[in-house]
Amino acid sequence: MKNLLILLCLLILSSCKEGNKVPKKNDKEIFNFVLSDTIAIGRNLARINEYSRVLNNNQEPFISVIVKNENEDGTKIIDTFSDGLRNPFFGISRYSVGNHKIEFTIEEKIATKTEIDNDSMELSIQDIYHHFDFNVYVKGNGYESPLNEILRKKMDEEYEE
Repeated sequence: MKNLLILLCLLILSSCKEGNKVPKKNDKEIFNFVLSDTIAIGRNLARINEYSRVLNNNQEPFISVIVKNENEDGTKIIDTFSDGLRNPFFGISRYSVGNHKIEFTIEEKIATKTEIDNDSMELSIQDIYHHFDFNVYVKGNGYESPLNEILRKKMDEEYEE
C-alpha cells in the first residue's frame, strides 16, 4: 500500500512539471477559420484553416469542434466534429432567413508523453476549451454560398485520399 501511495505521488508530481504545460496564447492567435458571413438555409461547411500552437516533440493535439446548430423544426442541437486532423471541417445549420449568431467551442486535447524509466512512459492529457461566436446572415431563395462549394470540393478531395 505504501508503494502504491509513493507511485501515485510521483505520477502527480511528474505531470505537474513545467515541461508538460502548454503556453497560454490568445484564442485568435491559435486558430484561423474559413467561415462565410453569408450562408444558405440548411447545412453549410466551415473549417479551421490554421492551427498555430507551438508544441514540444512529445506533444500531440487532438481537435474537436462543438457547434450549437439548428434543426429544420427550429430546435437546437449540439454537433461535434473531429477527424483526427489539426484543421477539421465542421457543419453549421440554420433554417430561417436573417441574422444569426453562430456559437461553437474548440476542444483542444493535448497529449504529452513523458518517459519515466527505460521501459515506461506516462501520458497526460490537457483539455483546453476555446469559445467563439460569429455573426452570419442566412439567405433564402436558393442561395448557394460560393465559399461553401469551395469547401465541399476541398473536403471531398482530402477525404478521398
